Amino acid sequence: MCLHKVVHNHTMMMRAGMFFLVAGALSLRYLPACPRVTPDLADGATGLLYGLAIGCLLVSMRGRCRRPPAVGG
Repeated sequence: MCLHKVVHNHTMMMRAGMFFLVAGALSLRYLPACPRVTPDLADGATGLLYGLAIGCLLVSMRGRCRRPPAVGG
């Protein structure tokens, strides 16, 4: 998979960031309830999902701010 095209597609990065944000919020609720998941593993998975969300959203916002202004409009 070529990540270069995905990184330059700011809408897709925003969607991925929102997905990871929702997944991180849901993991706080449902991972500790699983009997085979230790609290440390649940905390690590939640932190990973939140970190991915923050990274994707920052890349998306950086790309949106760097767009040149529209000409003639």
